[in-house]
Amino acid sequence: MQIEVEMPAPHLWPDRYGDELYTYALRRVHTTDAAEELVQETLLSALNALDSFRGQASERTWLFVILKRKIIDHYRREARSPFVPLETGGGPEADFFRSEDGHWREEQYPQAWNVRADDVLEQQDLHQTMQLCQDKLPARHGAVFVLRFVEELSAEDICQELSLTAANYWVIIHRAKLHLRKCLEKHWFGVAKASS
Repeated sequence: MQIEVEMPAPHLWPDRYGDELYTYALRRVHTTDAAEELVQETLLSALNALDSFRGQASERTWLFVILKRKIIDHYRREARSPFVPLETGGGPEADFFRSEDGHWREEQYPQAWNVRADDVLEQQDLHQTMQLCQDKLPARHGAVFVLRFVEELSAEDICQELSLTAANYWVIIHRAKLHLRKCLEKHWFGVAKASS
């Protein structure tokens, strides 16, 4: 008995999957232009690779696999800048750590964030603030952060995809977290404290 493979219907892709692909991309790249471009690239790539579709996965799954690859390519392009310098002075670390021993400055020591997370509106506001803070990261930092914590790629895969050394990867992750912490404390937790 031969199983018949349902052939993709490219003319129906925008109506069937366009919104879903766009929403998925937008949550990962955070700009409408980039998300639209990624969806267009995905559909064009799928159209060009139509002969390779074997029906082992659904048409939708196949398109999402292509989109995920396009997102990684997007961040690879974004991250094509010189390695992050390992500065001794300045940089985000200077705001948080003592230069003489590398320990937390007393005024910067992590505090408990007492925010009610069960309120749906607060969760939406927090998500929007997190997105704004993430958008403020330098391109390479943002790429590494999204690939690690949104796409959940391993450190080894990210280093390979972005041509990073392991040491450089960890410096970038460390700095991205510090930038995000500082931004969230200023734009979310500071606002939450002031209003309570």
